[in-house]
Amino acid sequence: MCGIAGASGSHATPGELAQVLQRMGQTLLHRGPDDAGQRLVPGMGAGLVSRRLSIVDLENGKQPITSEDDSVHAVVNGEIYNHRALRRELEVRGHRFRSNSDAEVVVHLYEELGPGFLPRLEGMFALAVLDTRHRRLLLARDRCGMKPLYYAQNRSSLLFASEIKALLAGGHPAEPDFSGIDSYLALGYVPAPRTCFRGVQKLPAGHCLLWQEDGASCQPFWRFVFEPAATRKADGAYAEELQSLLDAAVASHLQADVPVGMLISGGLDSSLVAVAASRHCEQRFKTFSVVFPEAPEVDERPYQQAMAEHLGSEHHEVEFRASDIPRLAAKAIFHQDVPSLSFPSIVQWRLAELASAAVKTVLSGEGSDELFAGYAWYRELPYRSLRRVVPPALARLPANYVTHVKWGRFLRVLAAGSDTVAEAEVFRIFTPREKSALFGRVLPLGWNDLASLQLDPETAASCNNRLQMRIAMGFTRTLCDGLLMVNDRISMAHSLEVRMPFLDNAIVDFARRLPPDLTRRGDQEKYVLSLLGGQLPQAVAQRRKQPLSAPDHRYFRGPLRAWARDVLLGAAAGGPLNRHVIGKRLDGWLDGSDYYIRRVRALVAFQLWWNQFFERPGSATP
Repeated sequence: MCGIAGASGSHATPGELAQVLQRMGQTLLHRGPDDAGQRLVPGMGAGLVSRRLSIVDLENGKQPITSEDDSVHAVVNGEIYNHRALRRELEVRGHRFRSNSDAEVVVHLYEELGPGFLPRLEGMFALAVLDTRHRRLLLARDRCGMKPLYYAQNRSSLLFASEIKALLAGGHPAEPDFSGIDSYLALGYVPAPRTCFRGVQKLPAGHCLLWQEDGASCQPFWRFVFEPAATRKADGAYAEELQSLLDAAVASHLQADVPVGMLISGGLDSSLVAVAASRHCEQRFKTFSVVFPEAPEVDERPYQQAMAEHLGSEHHEVEFRASDIPRLAAKAIFHQDVPSLSFPSIVQWRLAELASAAVKTVLSGEGSDELFAGYAWYRELPYRSLRRVVPPALARLPANYVTHVKWGRFLRVLAAGSDTVAEAEVFRIFTPREKSALFGRVLPLGWNDLASLQLDPETAASCNNRLQMRIAMGFTRTLCDGLLMVNDRISMAHSLEVRMPFLDNAIVDFARRLPPDLTRRGDQEKYVLSLLGGQLPQAVAQRRKQPLSAPDHRYFRGPLRAWARDVLLGAAAGGPLNRHVIGKRLDGWLDGSDYYIRRVRALVAFQLWWNQFFERPGSATP
């Protein structure tokens, strides 16, 4: 695990390029405090830099990694879980390894297969391979998007890095991209490849970018595509298969030369991962959770304690309070590089603080809800059925003029041009008209701010029903561009690696061929997972899904009301927001429904982000 960065096609002198790489690497210090490495290739105006968090082969796993003939160099952020099997295969073919690092297989596998090696990797990764023989740079991200990678290019050169801050340190200008900001205000996150910085793109999950002197090409090496179900088996047979896959995934994710801890929420997903881990750990392990003493309606402490007792773990917990939000919000947003709609990122900050004081890496249950339809929005709601009988054109005109929140949303769902856009309309934060009032003419006009949510054509064609379409949308958009981004940034801000066994290749492939009624049956979410609940305490196995979240509605109507007002309307508030419009609407939003509280959160996060990068750059730098 580490932070990576680099350049290709630079016209700087070798000394100047070395200084650029040094600055970029220093910006990523929090991602890898244990070691640093740099490699220059002056003939290509290229170089790689790595900041390392040592987890596998602590002594010899230094990066960048170089091939035997010094023609291929690589940096890898993440973990390759099948590296031992790949190593044996490559050694048979004559490759000589200098370390036991999982990352070293990348160089040798590239030598064998070229860019076609990527589908052979099982793990979470963002990587760069510099091929001096063919004078090209390859960038790639794992299938699910667990590890981030950003790049900025012009006609002759390219910069890349694990975080946008490193690109800015490398000389890319810090300028806002209002198209990306527009997407954020609609959705609460920015779908790849767009970002909120002009000229900076996010490499999509499961994609690789090949950069050569005559230009760049970006292509997928994997797509989320549902596979036709084989001969139907009994429900129990699917549950047994999933249990076997989960056990194998957890075993591979426990590979480390340092202790591995567990994040437990008291829910089904993390509990199943922890129980599987307990079967593979010979020693007592540490578990970590967050509790909410001020908000009993979201506090999961009884279930967390029940799981810790069931596991016999050394359990640690940290309290989250309303006062943590104004204290930590600016830091959390600074580390994410983008405005973040959801304050669970600050909850995760407290949890990462706790865990990183004891271990370098933890397992979590992330990804299960998206694969197995764990959220309430996966249900077949009445408005979805109405789309089959109400012509979109009939709802389009009134949708543009109705101002009532619920009726306006209902009409926009009916008027949507596709099911994907209709699903996004359910969660829309601001409409184009509302955004225009808040920002005036700085936002782009006349474009579809939800267009980036359209599913890949092959993915869409593989969906046989609306449930599969929602699963595909949640996995390829909300999970990758929202939740996993937050997970990576907040954990790595504390030099903590989070591993997610449910996103193991084999489990994702299992979910893609699972009959839909095994994901959701009636009102039972994650049905196939519920069949594994017999190994858990009864109270944990039978409880319904509860997302990790702070009670924002209570906080913003109470202890955070003055803080939100100060952030948005105080003397220090700058940037493009129309303060007059906000001043007229803010109290109504704060006193309104949870739907309105989402608007307050989104604008507060935007203002804090703007302050960090444009108004008062670096004011939250650790």
